[in-house]
Amino acid sequence: MRTEDKVMNSGKLQAKQEKLKSLPCPSPQSSLFDSGGSSLNTRESKESAIRCAQPLFIDVSTELLRRGQCVRFRAPGLSMHPTIKEGETITVIPISPFDIKRRDILLYLIGKKVIAHRVVGIEKKKSNSSNQSSKFSPRLFLLRGDASAICDEPVEAQQILGKVVSVERDGRSINLCSRKAKMLHIAHARASRLKRLILPILGIT
Repeated sequence: MRTEDKVMNSGKLQAKQEKLKSLPCPSPQSSLFDSGGSSLNTRESKESAIRCAQPLFIDVSTELLRRGQCVRFRAPGLSMHPTIKEGETITVIPISPFDIKRRDILLYLIGKKVIAHRVVGIEKKKSNSSNQSSKFSPRLFLLRGDASAICDEPVEAQQILGKVVSVERDGRSINLCSRKAKMLHIAHARASRLKRLILPILGIT
């Protein structure tokens, strides 16, 4: 790539980051994304702001991750509870699809939304074409929120933006890739399965 092209692309990215700063959620600070400081008071207004900012957020965060930078932002929703609680700041790093393992938490694109869920299975991708691109892994990834009993639709390598490696809670950073974090997840998952089995027997729904 020519120097002029690099400067132009860098300028475009900077312009997008500046535009994103003016939106209530999320706003970038270099490679830092954080939706804090929003003055919106109602849930409806917040959801509207997220819908407004999301295409630009996806564009900028994807570009930063492809450049090898990490991104940080506040995670909405409860699908990864208790590993990631609503509003907590998570850090995402670039990852090659070939390096993805079970129990990794991935940030991926589905339609016009970005989702952070955990890998619960990896399957070989069936393809009728013999022309497989070496850039992407010929595998499908099965993901599911920690608070959910149902898996998402299979995710392809092209949809993956990065890997969630930490969450900030009570003023400290928790390493989600550590052995301790993974053991806590396994314990929670087993307790949840046991609960789903026992409650119907007790007549509790």
